[in-house]
Amino acid sequence: MSGQQEAAAVHLDAGANPTAGVRAPPRSGWWVVATSTLGLMLGYSTYISYVFGVFVRPLGAEFGWSRPQIAFALTLCNWFVVALSPLAGFMLDRVGPRRMLLPSVLGLAGMLFALALQPGSLPVFYALHLGLALAALGTLPAVYTRAIVGWFDERRGIALGVALAGVGLGGILLPPALQAAIGSLGWRGAYTALGVAMLVLVLPAALRFFDDRASAPAVKAAPVPSHGVANLREAARTRTFWLLIAIFVLLGTMTLGVSASLVPILTDSGLTPQAAAAMASSLGVGVLVGRIASGLLIDRLPARLVALVCMLASSAGLAGLASGGAGAVIAVCLFLTGFGIGAEFDFMSWFVSRYLGLRAYGRIYGWTYAAFQLGCGMGPLLMALGRERLGGYGPGLMGLSAAAALAGLMFLAFPPLAHGATREA
Repeated sequence: MSGQQEAAAVHLDAGANPTAGVRAPPRSGWWVVATSTLGLMLGYSTYISYVFGVFVRPLGAEFGWSRPQIAFALTLCNWFVVALSPLAGFMLDRVGPRRMLLPSVLGLAGMLFALALQPGSLPVFYALHLGLALAALGTLPAVYTRAIVGWFDERRGIALGVALAGVGLGGILLPPALQAAIGSLGWRGAYTALGVAMLVLVLPAALRFFDDRASAPAVKAAPVPSHGVANLREAARTRTFWLLIAIFVLLGTMTLGVSASLVPILTDSGLTPQAAAAMASSLGVGVLVGRIASGLLIDRLPARLVALVCMLASSAGLAGLASGGAGAVIAVCLFLTGFGIGAEFDFMSWFVSRYLGLRAYGRIYGWTYAAFQLGCGMGPLLMALGRERLGGYGPGLMGLSAAAALAGLMFLAFPPLAHGATREA
């Protein structure tokens, strides 16, 4: 199926007028994918997963803050996103991805500049992270993936995988780059550099290439599609919806529990901050490979089984980190952990769109993402408290390993789709 045919097919799926004609050149969908990759590489998801942890030690050293105090900013940030994600999903269904993205890129850059100017007050630090969460709502994965699922049907998995690989690229490139920037410019300069990158790289690409016309909200006169839930209330009556909620609470706890604590975990094991940042890139490599591999596989194999294998890989990696090791052992464990983490948003977008349809995609994704962020808000704080009260990160890592394995098994509860199906049976 060509890119133009994919756009037309899913335009029907979203309830758009099938007589509206071709709205953009066939290759526009892949430009949307490329822009999404760049935006996610430098966006909110990468910040909370990989960037925040780089600043833990310098902020603690300069202001005397404890790690739980710093981690609580991330908890507040993520819980704020929990509260706002359903509203963001509603807005996404109403105004479309492009109108959500552009103001948020500017807002996120502005909040990074504000973090660079913070005076060393914990309340201000917390308030700035609440502001960052608010500003970043239009850069959440839901915005990028809504545009992508509007362009792609048969190749939806790989398109999502390539786009969401941006978070993995950020995990590979940003920790060592920002650690180097902190060494030469200080932590304030590193925050500023990240904000500049948003304005110089992401904003022009979004303005030029983020064409979401193939996934525009349905007009009122459009015919009613024959599949997919019509609204959030209908979705909430299904077992599928609540299964997604439960799975992604577990995955959020696992994901941010390890990624936001990773540099402190590695420095506690004896690595220097620079070596820890470099070693942390192994997690990003795993995320990158997991994104692409899961995207390819869910287009070809039963998605439930692909999800199980990916989650068991993360579980094994986390258990390995908890048991200790050095050098190559740590790198392998981080890669395995990242492999499952890399697949999670592929699965969120794919399972929502395939099992519940596109008619209320933004709202359903918003609640699923809120569940994920609820877990994200708990993960770093639980890990920091576990370190202080249990003498290390090992028990917390074992708990995260169990959460990943349980989530993988829960994916098996989804009913199988017919081979080649593009929606639920």
